[in-house]
Amino acid sequence: MNKKIIVLSFCLLFALGLKAMTKWTYSLDEAKKIAIAKNKLILVDFWATWCGPCKRMDSESWDNDEIGTLTDSYIPVRIDIDIYREISQNYNVKAIPFVFILDASGEIVYQQMGYMDRFQLGKTLKKFALNTSYLQRDLSMYFKKQNSVTSFRLAQKYQNYAIYLKDDVRGSILSLAAIYFDKTKNFLKAENKKNTTIDQKIKLCEVQAVLIRNNYKRSLKLLKKRFKENTIETNNKKLYYFLYYVASKGLNSTQASNWLAKLKTTDNYQTYLKRADKILNRT
Repeated sequence: MNKKIIVLSFCLLFALGLKAMTKWTYSLDEAKKIAIAKNKLILVDFWATWCGPCKRMDSESWDNDEIGTLTDSYIPVRIDIDIYREISQNYNVKAIPFVFILDASGEIVYQQMGYMDRFQLGKTLKKFALNTSYLQRDLSMYFKKQNSVTSFRLAQKYQNYAIYLKDDVRGSILSLAAIYFDKTKNFLKAENKKNTTIDQKIKLCEVQAVLIRNNYKRSLKLLKKRFKENTIETNNKKLYYFLYYVASKGLNSTQASNWLAKLKTTDNYQTYLKRADKILNRT
């Protein structure tokens, strides 16, 4: 009986002594697949065996218990720049350590070059610990086939996702959405497609990015400068009315009720009203 107690006590002490180490993977391609499946962003540490600051960051930051726990919210990848030179070049890594946070397609959400102590690293990891389940379907479709349709849908999803995020991370996600809108434009050129509906919607989404940042005055100015109501295509009217309504409401304009009435003539307008409420009532 005493032997069992001793063994159990030893196991308990061993378990308590375990550190919450960062669980690295070493394949970025594999990390992308896992990131989609687990609805997480990818955390990348570019390093090398000869790098002094990298070793210091290992002992003082990455091996810290709190940091190890925080990395569970990501898919952590370690890239040796001497082995994976092409990947390092793709991300323009010219000095290390260099920490990146990427989405499941490998696009940059955040980057920081140089040594980061555990406090700075911890603050960053807490900030970007996002659940991307809202984006999973579109990330998966884009991963399987990259074209104007999948990139456009993903761009829209990122922009809508940004509406519900905190101020300190919203801008990064809006910038990510802009990357996919630019990709859509490039895909359309490469595919030799002319889609006036998508072209117009991208321009409207560019205004929406300004609106999501609560810049109502500039949003209204852009709407008046770039669009005329009689030129708005049928599939884009809901977004057009939504933008005018939120911008007008944000500026306490008497025109807001008119734009709201127009928005309510479109199908499934309730989703847009929820977004409007979120933008207009941020604290």
